Amino acid sequence: MRLGLQVGITKTQHRSISDYLVGLAEQADQAGFSTLTVPDHFSLRPESMPWIRRDESSSAPAVTDFYEAWSVLAFIAARTSRIRLSTIVSGITMRYPAVLVKTADTLDALSNGRAYLGLGASPGFGADEHQRMGLPFPPAGERVARLEEVLQMALQLWSGEDKPFEGNYYQLASTIGDPLYVQQPHPPILIAGQGNRMLRLMARYADVVSIGFAQNLDDMRAKLETLHKHCEELNRPYEQIQKTTLMLAPTAHDGHLDPAVLDTFRALAELGIDEVMVSAPSDPATFDLLATELLPVVEKIPVAGR
Repeated sequence: MRLGLQVGITKTQHRSISDYLVGLAEQADQAGFSTLTVPDHFSLRPESMPWIRRDESSSAPAVTDFYEAWSVLAFIAARTSRIRLSTIVSGITMRYPAVLVKTADTLDALSNGRAYLGLGASPGFGADEHQRMGLPFPPAGERVARLEEVLQMALQLWSGEDKPFEGNYYQLASTIGDPLYVQQPHPPILIAGQGNRMLRLMARYADVVSIGFAQNLDDMRAKLETLHKHCEELNRPYEQIQKTTLMLAPTAHDGHLDPAVLDTFRALAELGIDEVMVSAPSDPATFDLLATELLPVVEKIPVAGR
């Protein structure tokens, strides 16, 4: 099993973001964490972020501003040499899709082959964020349909074929080009989502999937079974797809690992989860605990089906 880090990149979390990222990224790279991911948002209202723990006695700002995700990943790439890099994930309504593919290709080149193209259909709570940024926010069904077109567009762009891309929502005059990326045949596609239509897209297009949250094992089992079913229908080997999930609960208390965390990791491995992303701690002592005590144990947990 692998252990990754989900890193917060909000202004309220870090006043000196560059110093924090340099220290964290270099230590994570040296310690052997598998992946470093960041959320891709511009700004969210507090009610849209139930996953961020807050002091109830403190007043929350009207919005929480995020540093731009792909700029952060490029900054981290320059300070690391082994850890893989991704957003979890970039909503396809946040940027022009062909530009987003080019951004991921550039990161893969700059990092010497360590980037994912992390994509999602943009969550429902993002409507307010889109409106404040002047971005269109179509209905949920259309967002999923647009995501599939973006996935098809990425594959055609990576093929270098000199032909137009003609979708219902996106059109390109030509997809000819000289690939910038290092990984072959292209940067891995990471898709995050949970609904049935999203799971079918994962079965068809994803190299890596991020499904749900680690705490809900029954829900995770059901979603993996649905993903497996879609793979069978599409004649896609289920084992080809790497599976990840996010663990938002604290992994340590009072300077010690929470024993229940290791039980959760073992249960997830039995379900076939290859990698768990834990929230990167802001204090050095907890990071050292994860690096020296949790990581060595997690790496020895066998994953079912591998």
